[in-house]
Amino acid sequence: MNDLETANALLENGQTEDGLAMLKELVGHADDDLLYGAASLYQEYGFLDEAQRVYESLLRRYPGDSGLLLQISDLLIDNKQENRAIDYLSRIPYLDENYLSAQVMLADLYRLEGLDEVAENKLLGALKAAPGEPVVQLALGEFYLDTGEEIKAVKFLRKVVDNNQLEGQNVALKLAKALSLSGEFEQSLKYYRKGLKKEKTLDGLFDYAVTASRIDQNKTVIKALNELKDMDPGYSTLYPVLAHAYEHEGDPKQALETVEEGLKQDDFNARMFEEAGDLAVKLHHPDKAYGYYQKWHALEPENVEALTRMVELKAQDEDYDTILELTGSQEMTDPMLIWFKATALNRTDRLKEAEKYYRSCAPAFANNAEFLQEFGEYLRDTGKSAEGLANLEKAARLHPEDQDLTAFVERLKQDDSM
Repeated sequence: MNDLETANALLENGQTEDGLAMLKELVGHADDDLLYGAASLYQEYGFLDEAQRVYESLLRRYPGDSGLLLQISDLLIDNKQENRAIDYLSRIPYLDENYLSAQVMLADLYRLEGLDEVAENKLLGALKAAPGEPVVQLALGEFYLDTGEEIKAVKFLRKVVDNNQLEGQNVALKLAKALSLSGEFEQSLKYYRKGLKKEKTLDGLFDYAVTASRIDQNKTVIKALNELKDMDPGYSTLYPVLAHAYEHEGDPKQALETVEEGLKQDDFNARMFEEAGDLAVKLHHPDKAYGYYQKWHALEPENVEALTRMVELKAQDEDYDTILELTGSQEMTDPMLIWFKATALNRTDRLKEAEKYYRSCAPAFANNAEFLQEFGEYLRDTGKSAEGLANLEKAARLHPEDQDLTAFVERLKQDDSM
């Protein structure tokens, strides 16, 4: 075992001080090959400053070595020194064997800087220099996928999806995602299956399931997401999608259990509390639904929809006191909530206060027969007979099949004419 191997063994076994001491001594008298090996070890174990010093000492001896320039650039990127990495990569000339690799790395760096146009030009320049180079075509496919130009991404990724030179890359999963985002769901599923056969990744399984859900292949969704759940139950975004699949398969009970399982993993997920509440309503568990909507509202107190769902449930129970507590004294702009509050005030004999809320939301419900009937009856009860009758007549016109309402309006008209 040579000194470099011994230093590696020491570092690997947790004997960090001894390993570093041996590397330091080695660097003091090593030849170039050992220096390169020492720098690689420093980098591998996270001692980036030490690695950088050794690489740069080598670069001073071999200033045009593009392999060293790539290696130092990679290290600088790890060390969050992107601008210095750009400087080093830009020194690799057009005809150098590592030119294409440098252009791909530069494109990534410019993307990090938000310079997408510069990044694209680097990649297109590399493609012009080597039109059939699969690494560059892959890089362009990834670039266009990341920048939302999925059709362009598909074009490049299709060319290299079966290229043996990219065996270490799961191009099929990238192409599947690009196809899915382009709306080609059937083709996308084909490549997801191919990519997942090569490597089961969490994001790959999730994206596969989401794509399958777009074309109502719910059994595929359920199978994929249960596999994902077994791999990582903490992948919380899977649960609402899986619940929807169960619901669409006619199993709301399993859907609710799935969302509840998800809430054990992430109890700060407002969307899942909403889902749980809606499913509990469908399963006729209003108290459970109300509890979930309460937690949803607690997480998003400004969310009008969460408050509305709670109020709707209390309206079904005719629990008007709770409705008034929920709506409180706050200013409301949502017409539905205002109507609920008006009804609650009316039903609890706070008639004068109710009028303000009825009139506030009346324009939004000018063609809603149910509102017009309720408001009309309220107006009649509070002595505004003519205005009340006008609202009731309009409600009857909008809802002519309601014979009871039509008869009621006719009786009122006769009474008023007497």
